Amino acid sequence: MSQHQITVERPWANIPTKQLINTETGQTEVFVKNSPFPDIKVAQSGANNQWEITDKNELLKRYNNKNSTNITEQELNKKFFTDGTKQFNNDRAAVINKNSPENTKTFLATKDNPVPGTVDPKTGIKATQTAPTTAPDTGGTPIDGAAVAEAVGIAAGTRNEFPKNLVYPTNLAQKQQDVIKFNMVEYRPKTFSQTTLGFSKRLTATDIIGTVVLPIPNGISDANAVTWGGADMDAAKAAAVRVATAGMTGGITVAADEINNLIKNAAGATPELQAAAVGAFGEAATGVQGILARTAGLVINPNLELLFSAPTLRPFNFTFKLASRSPAESKMIRSIIRFFKQGMSPIRSQSNLFLKAPHTFQIQYLHRGGEHKFLNKFKECALQSFNVNYTPEGQYATFNDGAMVSYQITMQFQELEPIFNDDYTNDETNPSPDIGF
Repeated sequence: MSQHQITVERPWANIPTKQLINTETGQTEVFVKNSPFPDIKVAQSGANNQWEITDKNELLKRYNNKNSTNITEQELNKKFFTDGTKQFNNDRAAVINKNSPENTKTFLATKDNPVPGTVDPKTGIKATQTAPTTAPDTGGTPIDGAAVAEAVGIAAGTRNEFPKNLVYPTNLAQKQQDVIKFNMVEYRPKTFSQTTLGFSKRLTATDIIGTVVLPIPNGISDANAVTWGGADMDAAKAAAVRVATAGMTGGITVAADEINNLIKNAAGATPELQAAAVGAFGEAATGVQGILARTAGLVINPNLELLFSAPTLRPFNFTFKLASRSPAESKMIRSIIRFFKQGMSPIRSQSNLFLKAPHTFQIQYLHRGGEHKFLNKFKECALQSFNVNYTPEGQYATFNDGAMVSYQITMQFQELEPIFNDDYTNDETNPSPDIGF
C-alpha cells in the first residue's frame, strides 16, 4: 500500500467493505471483505472522479446474500450509484480533509472534476459533484429519484452533521434508566422497480447524523389502524362486471355473446328475477327511482359488505419538560431545541429551484441500554411539528446569563410508511417475544 493511501472499513448495505483512498489524487478503490482469502475489488473512482463497478457479479451476490433479496443488476446499479457512491464519497472527503496537505485539498476541491465534500482551506467552500456520476446503461430505466435529488445539490450552509451526544438531563444514566433515543438520518426516497411495478422496501439508514437521548415521558401510546369501508355489488353491477370482463379478455364479440346469454337467462328466469329486471328497466326508462319499493316493498339486494381499503400511517406525540440546573445544562437544552428545529426544516437546492425533504428520525425506546421489549417499535418518522413553550410555569423567568429557567417542547411525528404483517418477527417459539410495532 502506498504511503498516500489510507484504509477505511465500513459496511455498505450490510456488506463489509474496505476502501483504499489516495490522499494525493483522490482515487479510491472499494473491496468486499473475503477473509481468510484476499479481499475482492468491486468498484473504483478514478482521477476524473467517475465511479464504476468493476465486479458486478460479486457485488450483486454479496448484496442479495446480506439483505435476503433477489434484486437485478439494474436495481443494483441504481442503489450503488446513489446510496453507495454517496457513502464512499463522504468517507473519501473525510479522509482527505483530515489527512491531505492544504495545497492538495485546494487542488482536489477546485479542479474541473472536484472530489465531492473536500473543503478548500483557502475559502472554506466545500466541493460538490459537478461531473455526473454515470451508471452503465440500464436499457431505458426511468430516472431514479434519489439520483436526481443528489444531482441538484444543496444550498451552502445546509447542515448534514449534528451532535451525537445530546443528552438531557446531563447526568442521565442510560445504562440504568429507560430512555427514548432520537437518531437523525438523511431522508432517502424508495426506488421504483419496472419489473414488479412496485416500490422497493425502505432500507434502514445506517448513517446517523445526530442523536438526542431523553427520559421516556409520561403519556406514551401507539394506535395501529387500518381503513375498511362499506361497498355493494347488486345483480345489475355483477352483470356489468361479467360483460366488461368478457370484453377485456375476449374482445367485443365475446362481450356481445355474454349480453345475449344474460338476456336469454332473464327470459327464462324465475318470477323473482323477472320482477327485478322489470323494475330495473322501468327505473332506467322513466328516471324514477324506487319503483319496486313503492309497488312491492322490495329493493334489489345490494350485497353490502365491509371491505379493506387501505392502511394508515401512525402518528406519535411526545411532550418533554426541560428544566435547567446548571449553565452546562442550559446550553444542552438549547442545543437539543436547535437539533430538532433545524433537522425538521426543508433543504433548499443550490439553484433554489427545488426543496428537498428534511432529515428524518429513527426513534427507539431503550431499557438499560438495550431494546425495550415491552414497548412498541417505530418505523422511520418525519417530524411534522415542533412546539416550544418558553414559559411553561406561566411567567417569564431567566437565569443571569439569559437562559430560560425551563422549556416545554411538544413534538408530533408520523411514520413514513404503514405497518405490515411481515414487519413482525415470527418468533412464536421465543419464550419472551417483543411487542413489535
